[in-house]
Amino acid sequence: MRIVELLETRPVIRIPTTGPLRHQARRAVAAGLALRPLPGIVMSPRVEADPKAWIYANWLWRPTSVVTGRAALSLQMEPRIDVPTIDALLPYRYADRGLLRFHYASLPGELITDIGMGLAASPEAAALFLGSHGDWAPICDALRTGAVTADEIRRARELLPRRSDARLMDLTVRYTSGAPYSVPELEFHELLRILGITGWKANCPVRLNVTEGGRPVVRERYPDAAFEAEKLAVEINSEKYHNSSDAFARDTLRARWFATEGWRQFPVTPAQLRNNPNDLLADLCSRLHRDHRPAGLPRVEYRPEAPFWRVVG
Repeated sequence: MRIVELLETRPVIRIPTTGPLRHQARRAVAAGLALRPLPGIVMSPRVEADPKAWIYANWLWRPTSVVTGRAALSLQMEPRIDVPTIDALLPYRYADRGLLRFHYASLPGELITDIGMGLAASPEAAALFLGSHGDWAPICDALRTGAVTADEIRRARELLPRRSDARLMDLTVRYTSGAPYSVPELEFHELLRILGITGWKANCPVRLNVTEGGRPVVRERYPDAAFEAEKLAVEINSEKYHNSSDAFARDTLRARWFATEGWRQFPVTPAQLRNNPNDLLADLCSRLHRDHRPAGLPRVEYRPEAPFWRVVG
């Protein structure tokens, strides 16, 4: 069948509403030689698990459909992130198909990007969507790689004033205000906020005068939370980014640079943050000026979904 030959070179194609290709497509699907991901679209079985094929199928089917969420971020950032399913916006309700998850919603033109082959939500709009669905890791990846900024997320929220998920989008703006580069960092920033611990800045540059090659140079480093008055730099050190010999060498050099300028480092692992937050907080507050500590330090418990922390006494 000619349709099978076409799918060898173009794994996703639109079929005409009449003519021999339409009948060939029906027979190929019945024989298991092709898939029909959406009306009027056929797909080669070899790309059934490829998110990019489903994104393209969606755009062929409805050119006005806007891809959002992880798929939108992955299309617009490097390195690309994992995309287990594709979220797409339609101006009407439609049942999910394969890897596609359809949402009855729309975006203003300022938050839509034409990436050539189709339409995608801007990174900041995609971040708001993900936050509304509790998917924080790709947002942190986008912040870390510079694909989006906290200010861009905040401005995008202002363009979406009346939404059913307005409260969740407001929380997303709050949680990303410190531009966290990882989910544990996001959780730590929120813990400081809810307990009223002040005097810190997140991911702001600290200028360090160091010596390299026998010459003085200035290096900027960005602690996860910097208490400038105390010269205390909190670092959330996860194994993902700190488990190689190169990472160990970088961390050691970084610690030496901070020590040269009179800064103390306060390393924390995600497990320590989540499993023993009260011990961590006691240690941290013992190093802070009185004005930056809360009057009382309640006990908290961690939970894996927003709002992450519960005050228990």
